[in-house]
Amino acid sequence: MGDTENKEQNVTSANSEELLIEIRNLTKKKLFWQKISTCFIAAIAGIVLVTMVIVIPQLEATLNHINDTAIKAQDSLNEANTMITSITEASENFDSLVAKNGEGLTSAVESMSKIDFEGLNEAIKDLQDAIGPLAAFMSKFR
Repeated sequence: MGDTENKEQNVTSANSEELLIEIRNLTKKKLFWQKISTCFIAAIAGIVLVTMVIVIPQLEATLNHINDTAIKAQDSLNEANTMITSITEASENFDSLVAKNGEGLTSAVESMSKIDFEGLNEAIKDLQDAIGPLAAFMSKFR
């Protein structure tokens, strides 16, 4: 029985050695792939860091410019609102002015249409005929 036990120990020892060699080989492969993935992660982290260093100041400047533009646009809108309010008030005032003066203008036009221009012209001609000789007489004394 001693021989069988010895054989079993040798077989077990050989199996253990093979298992250990296989475990070692698998561990080396895992370590190789972990090193590669670590290098990729480090490269990606470096790219992200460089990108942040370059992009963030430009992004901040762009955001400041957008903010300034938005403030100017808001000021322009406020000025436009003020101008629209002024125009509306002016048109309302113009409407009331036309309404108030419309009656006066209508009565003035009606009064002018009632004037007898032919009679007025004839009266002026009669006045010239009456004053004409007096003006000629007075011009001799100058």
